[in-house]
Amino acid sequence: MTRRRTAVSLAALVAAAVLLFAAWPRGDQSGALERGTQTALATVADFYITLPIEGVIEAARAAPIVSRADDTEIVSVQTDGVQVEAGDVVMKLNPADAKKEVDRLEDEVAEAEENVRRSRADGEKSVQNARSGLEKREEALGLARVQSKAAVEKSQAEVAFLDKELDVAKGQLDKRKRLFEERLVAITEVEAAEDDVRGKEFALEAAKRSLERAESDAKTTTGLREMDVQKAEIELSQAEAGLEASVSSAERELAAKKLDLEEAQERLEGMEVKAPVAGMLLIEQMWEDGERPLRIGDQVWEGQRLANVIDPSEMWVLCHVDEADIEKVSAGQAARVHVRALRAESLAGEVKAVANLARQLSPFEGGAPGKKVFSAIIRLTTHEPRLRPGMGATVEVVLEHVKEGIAVPLEALVPDGESFSVYVSENDGPRRVSVTLLKRSNALAAIEGELEEGDSVVLGVPPGQPVGAGEQEATS
Repeated sequence: MTRRRTAVSLAALVAAAVLLFAAWPRGDQSGALERGTQTALATVADFYITLPIEGVIEAARAAPIVSRADDTEIVSVQTDGVQVEAGDVVMKLNPADAKKEVDRLEDEVAEAEENVRRSRADGEKSVQNARSGLEKREEALGLARVQSKAAVEKSQAEVAFLDKELDVAKGQLDKRKRLFEERLVAITEVEAAEDDVRGKEFALEAAKRSLERAESDAKTTTGLREMDVQKAEIELSQAEAGLEASVSSAERELAAKKLDLEEAQERLEGMEVKAPVAGMLLIEQMWEDGERPLRIGDQVWEGQRLANVIDPSEMWVLCHVDEADIEKVSAGQAARVHVRALRAESLAGEVKAVANLARQLSPFEGGAPGKKVFSAIIRLTTHEPRLRPGMGATVEVVLEHVKEGIAVPLEALVPDGESFSVYVSENDGPRRVSVTLLKRSNALAAIEGELEEGDSVVLGVPPGQPVGAGEQEATS
């Protein structure tokens, strides 16, 4: 009996609750729609169609600062990001090893200079000795020529004298023979004249042989002396060549030592690292549990980049455009740049240049096998002093400026077969409006239809409304 009473009481309570719910006031249905569904206002179309490209901020003009010291450490460094003038010291390196090298090379240069002086003195002495030897041999040649000439001339005179004596003796012999035929002289006189002729002929032959020997001796003696002169001339040429070669070799060694000293002095001067131009100083980063600027105590080596001095008045964004989009991008197009690190409003820019050839990026550059891109440079026309090379940026290249139609968010478009519809929020509930899509960007769509500026459009399909044909296909 008690259980039956309890069941009746529960049934009565449920019935009372149903009647109370049915009688409760509903309020404005459109207000309930707006509270449960996101809406947006339709506006006059005025937006840009853009192509988003990822890139990296770079300075248009940058002067690198490279270490000229090998294996040394930083002893002081300027603050990263400060403004510097040309010639300002931005970093100091430990000069101890460089100073030792300069001292050593200065000693070697002094030794090389002494070697040049010694080589020149020894060479000049050898040349002087060779020149003196040549002069003596030339004097000996001159004396030999004079003596040989005198000996030959003496022999020639003796031959000429004996030749005349022979002619006289022959004439006396002929005279004696005629007188003997006339019996005016005795035969003994003829015989004596004949003996005299024979004696003169013998003496003449002996004189001629003596002349030949004198001429031969003169030729031999002169030839020997001429050979001595030629040998002395060769010795002089060799001495002069030796002087030039030894001095040249010593001077080349000296020049090499001086060059080494100049380079060492430059490296010593380079221990004070100076800004080559005026601009913003950016200290080079290194990896140590993450990237950080170089600091005191860090080791550096020759050729290592220590810093960059950039001109912050002109910055670029280096981008890579997919080959599928390259026909959309060209020099002179406007662009908007969003720098993630700054979280500020977009910066104005323009496309400065686009590469003519595509290339495949390496895996370290974020490339993928078979994917080719074109390099592009976006010049920032808005000056932003906080920009730093290496910052990531998203570039929106402006492809078209849409000014016709009504603009609504893309989320407000509902596919309806091959066309689209939007839902307009009104007091008596949402009204479905068929529209024509004119243009679309990444966020907005320009449309035409029975829609006015200021209308509140629903983002998506309101609850309880029929889904369009295209939407049905998408959800099925």
